[in-house]
Amino acid sequence: MQLILVRHGQTYMNATHTIDTVAPGAVLTEEGWTQANDVVATLAALKPGAIWASNLTRTQQTATPLATHLGLDIQIHDGFREIGAGRFEGGNTEDDYRGYTGTIFTWLGGDLSVPMGGDSAVTGLTILQRFDDAVRAAETAGHETSVVFSHGGMIAYWVAARARNAQISPESFVPLVNTGIVRLEGSLDAGYDLKAWMHLKP
Repeated sequence: MQLILVRHGQTYMNATHTIDTVAPGAVLTEEGWTQANDVVATLAALKPGAIWASNLTRTQQTATPLATHLGLDIQIHDGFREIGAGRFEGGNTEDDYRGYTGTIFTWLGGDLSVPMGGDSAVTGLTILQRFDDAVRAAETAGHETSVVFSHGGMIAYWVAARARNAQISPESFVPLVNTGIVRLEGSLDAGYDLKAWMHLKP
């Protein structure tokens, strides 16, 4: 399957640099809606057979222009939601962001047991399992190409952990911008290959 992961458009929490991971979450700004409309042509050209989104409002809003253009329903799976932030939720300081992203890179370093922000339910292992379950649902639907609207931290972590050729480190990491597109090919059983991270090739 060709798996297209898209970060949602700008939200009011993005605009104030506030960590926002709890459903339903913030809505899109006017700029976010513009971004959602601007990405339609690029995504439609990939000829997706299905459109998926997380259970957070911002991904569903971002998916709406594409779904309307293609005449497809938006399929919701909460496995595509953002990584819960624990005590970092609602934070907007450099320390909050360092704690949140630092935990993700700790997981990528091999320690999947570390809880995010002290929340024992949110570990590297549980996050991978739930996103895998959501990807499996997309694969089972049987479409050659699926577009998934998800979240920056979640996409970065899953791609780094699951794509066989991904090389994401704190030094080399290029953050995914709002409506940034990541393209992969493969399957959970055979493995996924990263084909493009926004404009960058692996």
